[in-house]
Amino acid sequence: MKKTVLLTAMFILILTLSACGGDKETLYVLNWGEYMDPELVEQFEDEYDVNVVYDEVGSNEEMEVKIKSGTTKYDIAFPSDYMIDKLRQQGLLNEIDYDLLTGFDDVSIKPEVANLTAGKGFDPYFVPYFWGTIGIMYNTTTVDEADLTGWDVLFDPDTTYRIGMYDSARDAAAAALLYLGYDVNTDDETELNEAETALATANFELFGEDNLKGLVHSGNLDMALVYSGDYFDELYVAEEDEETIEFAYFVPETTNVWVDGFVIPTTSENTDLAHDFINFFLNEDVSAQNADWVGYAPVLTEVYDLLVSDEYGYDYDNYDPYPTGASRVVYEFISDDRFTRLNELLDAAKGN
Repeated sequence: MKKTVLLTAMFILILTLSACGGDKETLYVLNWGEYMDPELVEQFEDEYDVNVVYDEVGSNEEMEVKIKSGTTKYDIAFPSDYMIDKLRQQGLLNEIDYDLLTGFDDVSIKPEVANLTAGKGFDPYFVPYFWGTIGIMYNTTTVDEADLTGWDVLFDPDTTYRIGMYDSARDAAAAALLYLGYDVNTDDETELNEAETALATANFELFGEDNLKGLVHSGNLDMALVYSGDYFDELYVAEEDEETIEFAYFVPETTNVWVDGFVIPTTSENTDLAHDFINFFLNEDVSAQNADWVGYAPVLTEVYDLLVSDEYGYDYDNYDPYPTGASRVVYEFISDDRFTRLNELLDAAKGN
């Protein structure tokens, strides 16, 4: 993300001051850290003469807990694909009223995003926000790129590479299933058993999360499973610091695409204003500014085309989550039983 600690501090100050605005309508937003341009939040407040109370979380599970508790009546949240599926199953999401989203008169969701999510239980409960892939971030000084032919490079028990695996059942299981050639949403016990064996016999140096990108960047790991957003975060910082870039991102031909979206929880007491907020971010200029600040691939066709143009210069390798000829699949929650099984896969790997 193209931002600094100063910007984050300014965001906190802006939102703190906004919360003290007297009798104005208030919109309660729950989002990931550093995942929305604070200037745009302030602009929305000014244009609609409202206050925005903005809370941040570090995981989908934390987001779920906050929504379910009802302590704060969130009007807007930004969960990922599988959590949208889970929240929907739990009856915790309102349907989106697309008749109120006049912003779609001028922009459109990229067809690749729409096709990935269609029929998966997400519609009509969300509007896509950003999207990306999972892949392998690697240090170009220590990894032979000829070894990067697919997911198999992560699962060779005799590897000499120092490999980091994401400490998440959803992502570790997805990588193992992709390595075996199976659907990331499989519920077949034989296939899940094979994935468990693949994870348990692999030679991982450590399990981590956001720290993995920095360890690859610094050369303390040779490669790691990461989100595309992790890689681009690290890339933008290195570019701003004018470093020599000695790390890259490899995406196998078949991979999982993550999609985060706007949702309106059933806790919302101001759903009209929630739709106004979504509409605001469907504006092409607003969406472009936000995508430039966040640094991830936008879901709107017109905004994506603008970001990869010479004006913005985001035509990076792997910036497009779904290039021509690639195979992509979106992750679903399926059921509590299946998610428990995925955690067993991860536990087996970590117990090795």
